Amino acid sequence: MTFQLTFCQKVGNKHKKNQDALFNGKAVYQWQYKNAESDILDENKVIFGVADGVSHSPQSQLASRFLMEQLSKCQALNSTWLRTTQFALCEKYAASHFGISSTFVGCELHVNGKGKILNVGDSRAYKITANGEWQQLSEDHTVLNEMKMQGLAQDTAEYASIYRALSDCIIADVEAADFRIYFAEFQLEKGESILLCSDGLYDYLKPKELEMIWQRYSSNAERLQICRKSVKKHRLYDDFSAVICEIL
Repeated sequence: MTFQLTFCQKVGNKHKKNQDALFNGKAVYQWQYKNAESDILDENKVIFGVADGVSHSPQSQLASRFLMEQLSKCQALNSTWLRTTQFALCEKYAASHFGISSTFVGCELHVNGKGKILNVGDSRAYKITANGEWQQLSEDHTVLNEMKMQGLAQDTAEYASIYRALSDCIIADVEAADFRIYFAEFQLEKGESILLCSDGLYDYLKPKELEMIWQRYSSNAERLQICRKSVKKHRLYDDFSAVICEIL
């Protein structure tokens, strides 16, 4: 059995460099503009991911790229590997670029459909069902989400954007090694796929819009191209990176 991975990128309209980076199971990408493209992997398992440099940190594109370069060498995705990677980020950049930071979401998927995801921050993992429904597998590490878990905020209420600030991310700072890691396991059935993305996708396209795109278009490459074009219609838009994996 084989995996098909489809990926796409676009830099935000206020950025000179893409602060996102992705690993599609074969190579690391950090392009300003990348049309949707599919790759086939004939392996027993695949590891892939997305990282989104935190914009208020200096040279955050270095942090996101470093995480994806480390992911490209990863043999088993787990919390120990991710904490070791944060330590390696500190060793490389804490002296020269102290405080650079990034979110992270990664997936390890086996040919039998068993998989797991790890995430830190607000880059997301979704399972997309055979009929195009989106189910979030990851957990956002934001101030608002923490408030909701503590019963201090309601799902149906509107809150100022400041509450969407990250509560956890991966930072080039040896004193910031206590970041939370969310872990989830899943089973991928025939016709289903896993999508990883930065917030440059879901901040601008709501779940119903995404489901309509998936139901209207038949290939993942078409779907990601439409997503990229739809995001671009917004007056201000962020960096956008997404990678989809399905078992053929």
